[in-house]
Amino acid sequence: MCHASRHFMDEPLLIRVRRFLAAQGLFRPEARLVVAVSGGPDSLCLLHILAALARSGGPQLHVAHLDHGFRGAQSAAEARAVADTAAAWAIPATLAYADVPALARAAGQGGQAAARRARYAFLADVACAVVAHAVAVAHTADDQAETVLLHALRGAGPAGLRGMRSVVPWQEWAADHAPFSTLNAALLIRPMLETTRAEIMAYCAQSHLIPADDPSNRSPRYARSRVRHQLLPALAAHNPQVVAALGRTAQICADDYDFMQVVLDAAWPTLAAERPDGLELNRDAWQRLHPALRRYALRRAAAQLGTAELNFAQVEAGRTAIDSGRTARVSLAHGLVLDVGYTSARIRSVGATASAEVPQLPADALPVPAPGRVLLGGGWLCVVQHDPPAKPSPWWVAIPAELAGSLALRVRRPGDRFRPAGGRGGRRLQDFFVDRKVPQRQRAAWPILVADEAILWVAGLRAAERAAVSGTGDVFWVGIIRDEEPQDNAR
Repeated sequence: MCHASRHFMDEPLLIRVRRFLAAQGLFRPEARLVVAVSGGPDSLCLLHILAALARSGGPQLHVAHLDHGFRGAQSAAEARAVADTAAAWAIPATLAYADVPALARAAGQGGQAAARRARYAFLADVACAVVAHAVAVAHTADDQAETVLLHALRGAGPAGLRGMRSVVPWQEWAADHAPFSTLNAALLIRPMLETTRAEIMAYCAQSHLIPADDPSNRSPRYARSRVRHQLLPALAAHNPQVVAALGRTAQICADDYDFMQVVLDAAWPTLAAERPDGLELNRDAWQRLHPALRRYALRRAAAQLGTAELNFAQVEAGRTAIDSGRTARVSLAHGLVLDVGYTSARIRSVGATASAEVPQLPADALPVPAPGRVLLGGGWLCVVQHDPPAKPSPWWVAIPAELAGSLALRVRRPGDRFRPAGGRGGRRLQDFFVDRKVPQRQRAAWPILVADEAILWVAGLRAAERAAVSGTGDVFWVGIIRDEEPQDNAR
């Protein structure tokens, strides 16, 4: 796959990646990156650059490669080549195999969708295992252009046309695949999102890298491949800078999308109110919204109720019903109903009942002894102990021992905010619940661990920055478990 490693510290691409890492606080020797490496030119180029930067004060690296099981002996050979390259460059590596065709059949998904899900689940697992600060993937400006075109062909708005982001927090890319650990909340980063494929090929040639060739990237059976090899070249004949132009479109749409969310945040308190059976929208406040904000409001309401993204037809059906001024009932999506009245519209999940699968606090607040245990009711128990649990679980958290003297579990309160460990600032607890798709009916009694009223842990979901531990200091382990489960080493 490669000849002897060479690097050029004045190489523009290397400088660009270094600046990107520095901007994210990752250009430091104690930082750790998982690098997703398929063996193709993009990921091999990224790994080569990061290896050069690691030798000049940059982050530690760990290679991750997943064989998706599509191409038999060919993909197995590529996995071996990635392992050989990592070994030659003295970079630790984790390699795995997934039978993605079988996963796709079992889930009723297309092969590419199943592959993406398996890949990110694998990367999240590796990030947890090596306690990474970030996972680096090698998407390029050309990939961004293809993504924008694919979304445009499907009729997407700004949310889709913003394409891929250069930095994505853990809860948005990995939370569905792996539990959060107080020891990491790895970002997903794309250091080469402003780099063209032509630049990467030139770098590979200059550095004597020999990447693998995946013929499926040229197969016309995949929409992305058709966009890459047919549509983009045709557009380039009209505008040779089409990749850069589509990149600008993505940036403009990303900024517009963020602005719309800020405006909706300001309107939300008077527009929406949580109800035991769903979420209620005030029609007077609704009428004051621009039609574009009404669409975003419906999407946000559906998300708060744990429903997958509404498509355009579903959003328009709901918006039209509320705009009409008449009473109506609309089925927005599977299991989600909109009941429009004269003064309000209520969105609810049909047959929704509180789940016994998650703990719910029986009181507004409960003191928690350390060490000790507290019965929560509903078959749940909170345990505080010195020793870690026998098996890792998102329902356990380690906290510094100095915080254990004033522990309590409480329900959320208006205005609650916390700074998630590994995050980039404070967050409203309400927004966090929405992002994690916690059903509205479960939020009011969701257990929150506090010390002197400061939030340490949103149980099962995320720890606060204040609770993060290094793994070597004096800690207490706090777990919320089934009452019948054994508490290993609890005392």
